[in-house]
Amino acid sequence: MFSDAFVQVPPARSPEFTAALARLAETYPDSSYLPMHDEEVEVTTRLASEGNLPAGINLVAPSYETVRLCNDKWQMHLWLMENGLPTPKTVLLTAEAVATVQLPIMLKPRVGTGSHGVRLISNRSELFGLLPESWLLQEHLKHPELSVDVFLGRTSGAFCSVCRIFLGTRAGFAPAAHGPWRVFPDTAVEAQAKKLAQRLPMFGAFFFQALWDHSSRWMITDVNPRVAGRISSAVGMDFTIANLADFWGESTHPLLKPIGGEYIVSREYVEYVVGSPTRY
Repeated sequence: MFSDAFVQVPPARSPEFTAALARLAETYPDSSYLPMHDEEVEVTTRLASEGNLPAGINLVAPSYETVRLCNDKWQMHLWLMENGLPTPKTVLLTAEAVATVQLPIMLKPRVGTGSHGVRLISNRSELFGLLPESWLLQEHLKHPELSVDVFLGRTSGAFCSVCRIFLGTRAGFAPAAHGPWRVFPDTAVEAQAKKLAQRLPMFGAFFFQALWDHSSRWMITDVNPRVAGRISSAVGMDFTIANLADFWGESTHPLLKPIGGEYIVSREYVEYVVGSPTRY
């Protein structure tokens, strides 16, 4: 994918961000804009909902209401339960919860992205002094973490998904930017992904993450209203570009070719893809 220009803008939370978007709209009128970062997605969809997104920018993103739902971990937990989708046991950080929850347990900000502030709690004293309305307690699940890239066509209803599991070593709860990754299809996860996409609804491309509970069931821990990194593109499933193609009314079929079996993808200066035998 080639660019016509590279323009650096202030961070999305900066007061200068909207003015920078206005300048881009004037310089590149009628351009499509696909926000890639969590804060950028929330800020631009809010501007669009308020009617303050600069004219001339075609925003390729979910609605602000959907973005807010995804970023509010408590509301998303309730929504997943109501829609029959797997979600870990989660409670608000009330005094009763602090006194009774089974340790160890995960502490998560109620509103947040990118695993910021997430930590494992082994002693109740670590929970004292925190604002109850700002934090959640969630059952401690098992790794590895599953990431699922998802696509749902805006008008065609075309759907596909693919699973990814990071095989390297993480530092705490930091995201895994590089490989190796195991990339593979899974029919059971695909059914859950389709149900999630259609019921939100979330059109275009997005991804969600899941961990195993103690019964070896995948529990959805986060729904991210944006495209992920392009690990899956190495095996012929480019969700980022398919999102743009679908927005423009073009065919996504060449960009989302179903894969058979599983692959190992390692990212360095180039991407290495190695076929892996099917596991039984």
